[in-house]
This record gives sequence, structure tokens and C-alpha cells, in this order.
Amino acid sequence: MNPHPDAHPDAQPDPRRTPGPVIGAVAAATAVVPFLLVYAFLFLARGLVVQVEQPDITDSRHGEALAGLVALAFLLFVVWGQARLLNGAGRLVFWLSQLVTLGVSVWFVIDQSSGEPQVPVVTALAALLALALSLTPAAARWVATRGGDRVRPGRGRTGEPDADRSLTTEPLSRQG
Repeated sequence: MNPHPDAHPDAQPDPRRTPGPVIGAVAAATAVVPFLLVYAFLFLARGLVVQVEQPDITDSRHGEALAGLVALAFLLFVVWGQARLLNGAGRLVFWLSQLVTLGVSVWFVIDQSSGEPQVPVVTALAALLALALSLTPAAARWVATRGGDRVRPGRGRTGEPDADRSLTTEPLSRQG
């Protein structure tokens, strides 16, 4: 069954045609994921399970648990944005997650009380790279074709001639 009603009836997604910039953007956006996993686990554990005398980033156990929930929620938001970009469903959630990552990373670099700047610098650079790659024409075409659905030969989704003939189902020898 075709998941997109405006696509050609014989169109099927072709995940092998995911453009390099889309793969690179998602890979770069993955840099923050391990840190979010660790922070979510640690702060949830410190706030809900482990009795600590001195909370790490807040004044109470409830604050630590809340910080863990925020980290977990943001982790899910980042992964949702990555999945949407990989599937060609859209880039907005991806962009928002990377802008938040970039902003928080820059804040941690500027705020000397947050610790050493190496990790925030890496996550900021990775977020910048992810944003740049997701803004490329190849990524825009990927989203415009909803993740590589084959486009009717010679026509785009709107019925206008397709500017990028590589997205058609015609063999190269038949593309004039």
C-alpha cells in the first residue's frame, strides 16, 4: 500500500537512495545522544532511586528527577527529529532539536561553572554540522519527495516537470 496518496500508484520508498547529506546530518546529530542518555539515567537515578546527600545540579531530589525527565524528553525529541529527517517527513523538528543543542552547548562553553568546555564544544560543532548538512539541496529534495518515494517519470508531485531527473523511475538510458 502506498503511504502517500499524491504519489504515483506504483511508487515505493527506496531507502537505499538516502542522500549523503541526510545521512551525515543525522550522524552528526547523534553526537549529543550518548550524553543525554547518561544524564537522563544519572539524574533520574539520583532523584528517584539513589539517596544522595548533596544533589548535583539542583537543591533537591525532586529537582534532580525533573532534570532527568527533561534530559529524557529532549533525547526523545532529538531522536524523533532524526527519524523524521531520515524518513523525509520534514526537517523542522530536526532543526529545532539541533538549535537547542547548539544553544545549550554554547551556554555551557560560556558558563565556566558548568565544567570543562571540551564536550560542549564538540556537541556545538556537531549541531552546526548537522544543521548545515540538513540545509543542503539534496536534503531539501529528500524531504520534498517524502524520503525517496519514486516520482512519476518526468513529473514532480505538483504535475510540474521534475527539475531533478534522478528522482524518476526511468533508467538513465531513457532519461533524455
